Amino acid sequence: MSKNDNVQQEQNRNSTEAAEVQNKAMREFVEENTVDSRTKGLVDESTARMTDDQNRLVTQHNLRK
Repeated sequence: MSKNDNVQQEQNRNSTEAAEVQNKAMREFVEENTVDSRTKGLVDESTARMTDDQNRLVTQHNLRK
């Protein structure tokens, strides 16, 4: 039984180490290949969801309620 327990512990250790290596590799890949979401891009009328006039009208409408 002791030998069987040692084999099980070794398998657990190996799978844990493999998972850690895979997580590290995946994290590095994502960090290298994704854009930093904290970086703000340029915002103007063409990139805005609503124009300033439309946004003002919605705000005024909501204030009336």
